Amino acid sequence: MKSNLRWKWIFIFVVILTCIFGMIGLPASKEELIANWSKNIRLGLDLKGGSHIVLQMQVQDAFKAEADAVMERLKETLRKESIEYAAMDRNEPNAIETANTIQISVKGVPAAKAGDFRRIANDTIGQQWILTPENSIDYKLNLRTEAALKLRQDTLAQSMSTIEKKVNGLGVAEASVQQRGGSSGEAEILVQLPGVDDPGRVKGILQTAAQLELTEVKGGPFASRDAALAQNGGLLPLATKLVRGTPRGGGEDEWWLLARSPIVTGRDVRDSRAQQSEKSGGWDTGFVLTQDASKRFERFTGSNVGNRLAIVLDNRVLSAPTIEAKISDQGRITGAPTREDAADLALNLRAGALPAGVKVIEERTVGPSLGADSIRKGVSAGILGLALIIAALLVYYRGAGFNAVLALLLNTIMTVAALSLIDATWTLPGIAGLVLSIGMAVDSNVLIFERIKEELRSGKAVPAAISAGFGRAWGTIVDTHVTTVVASAFLFVFGTGPVRGFAVTLVIGLVANVFTAVFVSRAIFEVEMLRNPRMSHLSIGSARMELFRNVNIDFLSKRNLTIGASVLAIVISLASLILHGGPKYGLDFRGGTLMYVKFAAVPKLDDLRSALSAKVKGEISLQETPGTGEVIIGTELADEQSLAVVRQTVEDTLREKYANLGGKLDLNNANQAALASRLRGALPFASDQDVKNLTSQILSYRDRERGGLIGSLDEIGKLPGINSRTMAAIKQETGLGSFNLRSVEIVGPRAGQELRSQAMLATLCALGGMLIYVAFRFKLISGAAAVIATIHDVIITLGLFSLTGREIDLTVIAALLTLIGYSMNDKIVVLDRVRENLRANRRGSFLELVNESINQTLSRTTLTAGLTLLACVALYFLGGKVLNGIAFALCAGIVVGTYSSIFVTSALLVMWHRFQENRGVPAAAPARRSMSWDIPTAPVVRAMRQKKGRGAVQS
Repeated sequence: MKSNLRWKWIFIFVVILTCIFGMIGLPASKEELIANWSKNIRLGLDLKGGSHIVLQMQVQDAFKAEADAVMERLKETLRKESIEYAAMDRNEPNAIETANTIQISVKGVPAAKAGDFRRIANDTIGQQWILTPENSIDYKLNLRTEAALKLRQDTLAQSMSTIEKKVNGLGVAEASVQQRGGSSGEAEILVQLPGVDDPGRVKGILQTAAQLELTEVKGGPFASRDAALAQNGGLLPLATKLVRGTPRGGGEDEWWLLARSPIVTGRDVRDSRAQQSEKSGGWDTGFVLTQDASKRFERFTGSNVGNRLAIVLDNRVLSAPTIEAKISDQGRITGAPTREDAADLALNLRAGALPAGVKVIEERTVGPSLGADSIRKGVSAGILGLALIIAALLVYYRGAGFNAVLALLLNTIMTVAALSLIDATWTLPGIAGLVLSIGMAVDSNVLIFERIKEELRSGKAVPAAISAGFGRAWGTIVDTHVTTVVASAFLFVFGTGPVRGFAVTLVIGLVANVFTAVFVSRAIFEVEMLRNPRMSHLSIGSARMELFRNVNIDFLSKRNLTIGASVLAIVISLASLILHGGPKYGLDFRGGTLMYVKFAAVPKLDDLRSALSAKVKGEISLQETPGTGEVIIGTELADEQSLAVVRQTVEDTLREKYANLGGKLDLNNANQAALASRLRGALPFASDQDVKNLTSQILSYRDRERGGLIGSLDEIGKLPGINSRTMAAIKQETGLGSFNLRSVEIVGPRAGQELRSQAMLATLCALGGMLIYVAFRFKLISGAAAVIATIHDVIITLGLFSLTGREIDLTVIAALLTLIGYSMNDKIVVLDRVRENLRANRRGSFLELVNESINQTLSRTTLTAGLTLLACVALYFLGGKVLNGIAFALCAGIVVGTYSSIFVTSALLVMWHRFQENRGVPAAAPARRSMSWDIPTAPVVRAMRQKKGRGAVQS
């Protein structure tokens, strides 16, 4: 017996040590401990700051390029075979969904040459295209379904690879590139860059196709396309093309006649770096060719000395220098405005060309000052929520409360460690998920403890009461956890980013809870019983503090009144939703732009609105956050095209009005690269590393100690290591604007509609999954009653959002789905007790039996709701604006869900029972199906069952 318990505790300590190792490893010093913690506890963008960009690959471009290549091959072959045709063209699919409708048409092939044409066409197009005659002289070519699918997959795979190379080239730690599903054929790529606060540069790099070509010049430059055609008799010479270019020094565009086939392309580039020109002192982009390409290039340049060579990037002529001598493996692209521009082009050339165009459909940027603020608020809310729960457990359950507290602390450690081991990223919704899982974990302890108290009151000895309490609560714990996992699973499948983090954290917390609340908690009781074999009293709360002991409240006598109140609440909620045109969707669902701006002194909102309205189209909303100096600027997005320009327009307007510094850099909004670039020239005596350390120190002070806004440049002079010479350079190059752009969120209208559909589908699937499970475990009518009551909870919660004017975004949907699982838990506890009482063949009517079941579980219901509410209230008041919506939904949902568990679910069961009785049909009881969830009896309890003594509750 002792040996068995010893092995159980050895296992528990192994789990604890594994968790600690997962979080901090085996540090040899305090510095290493901190470094390991920082490495294993990864912070998401909303905590660390950074950029989140969703790219939509325009795969239709790849289909068009494939069709163009086929047309060129076919034209060349037909010319060689002297087969004439009137016209050859393709259609223009402009959407991702219609990319595979690409079609090539060939008109006017002489009927006498039909056989030769079909032979040549089939040899040229291979097995990927289908040749179909429309009549005797016209034909069409369509891409086969399997070929279209492969082309789409290859395009996305190449795009992923190229974008990963670009992101890796930026040198951002913990950057993430992953494919994201969507209705647009899963053509979306999510890029997350922690710590990056210059999304403009990042978007420029990611959206640049970087299709480099070095091509022979056949003629030009020409003033216009028409002039080029006129120069060549109205037709382009064979194997040539016209390409637009911009002359050096600016001016009107010009046109160049180039050979259709380039000498070398970007695929032939082996390496590329930014270089400073020895002649001009400006910055160029140097490149080195592969061995095969260098031989080809050397042959061409050697035989074309004196002729011109065009450098074409993304189908635009950058320059057309004269070949002065034979060139082998190296070249330069000159004329970059800055070092950064040259470096970005070099990065794009190293990464390779994208196979299709790229469109930014979603963008979120969190400044480091807001990230630090979010960490502080999120952790504070979590600690306070945990502290309130611990205090309540110790006060209410006395000695047994320590048992529950140890289980909760281990639950928290296991959850954090598991997330570290799977390399998960912590986000604000993830912190909310942890706090909520702690609140829900209390439910298991409360269920077990309340069951033990019932067994003690029935006269059982302490060992037998503990065994029976754990055994009777086990089935209910399994049912409640499964329903929450069902909701979280759909949340993970249909959610994105932080919402998935919320779901993962919640599920891991629930799994850890099964181990801690059942296995660990029971082991603690067994140790106590082993130390005191004749235990006749158990410290599990004071009888004077006990909630609802021996109560017999007739909850169902007023069921018509409570059902009427619920119907009225639903009607009011639906009426509010209808009057307001549906829920007030947040940015995630409606699309648009939200910018969180902190001002040194909040300006007059009318002045700010006037300044923005003069330059930004559409409706502009301004919302001041009292006491914070923060203004939330919201703008509409009329279409996807405006997504790229709205942010820059708003930033420029704010800078012009509130940071007009006469050419100086605004230190309150500068990123490290821009600040380093300014100070490098003003501090010629400092090394690059010195400048980097200086800028890092200044920005860390701004973001972490000043909340993003420095009041005076003299504050910087007080920082360690900054002397008067450095301070003079800082004042010479920088100034202080009166605002700080803390975060930006941009979602395209189309992306918002997709997210809305996914959220609706996730909610319906979660409800359906729970209905199936509860119907299987109890009976269909029980499942239906529980689901109807849960829908009641969701509608009323949505109504409260509508009545209070709160927005619904993805994080709120996460909270609502969690609420569905939590609310279902409450109802399962009541249904489980009804089933148990039916099996015991209790006397009395079905109504009395249900009433008795509600009273028996009332203490558990109110305790769990109250303790979970403590955690959620802490989130609401301390979690900050990001967690405010989640916390409000959970607080409202817990109250409404507790009400419906007591008054709605039970009333529906009784009403169905009465309906069946009136029809003369035997009423269906919730206990028809039975599944054993029994857990093994502990060896200590088995050995002590024969001990004498009556159990009692001890203070």
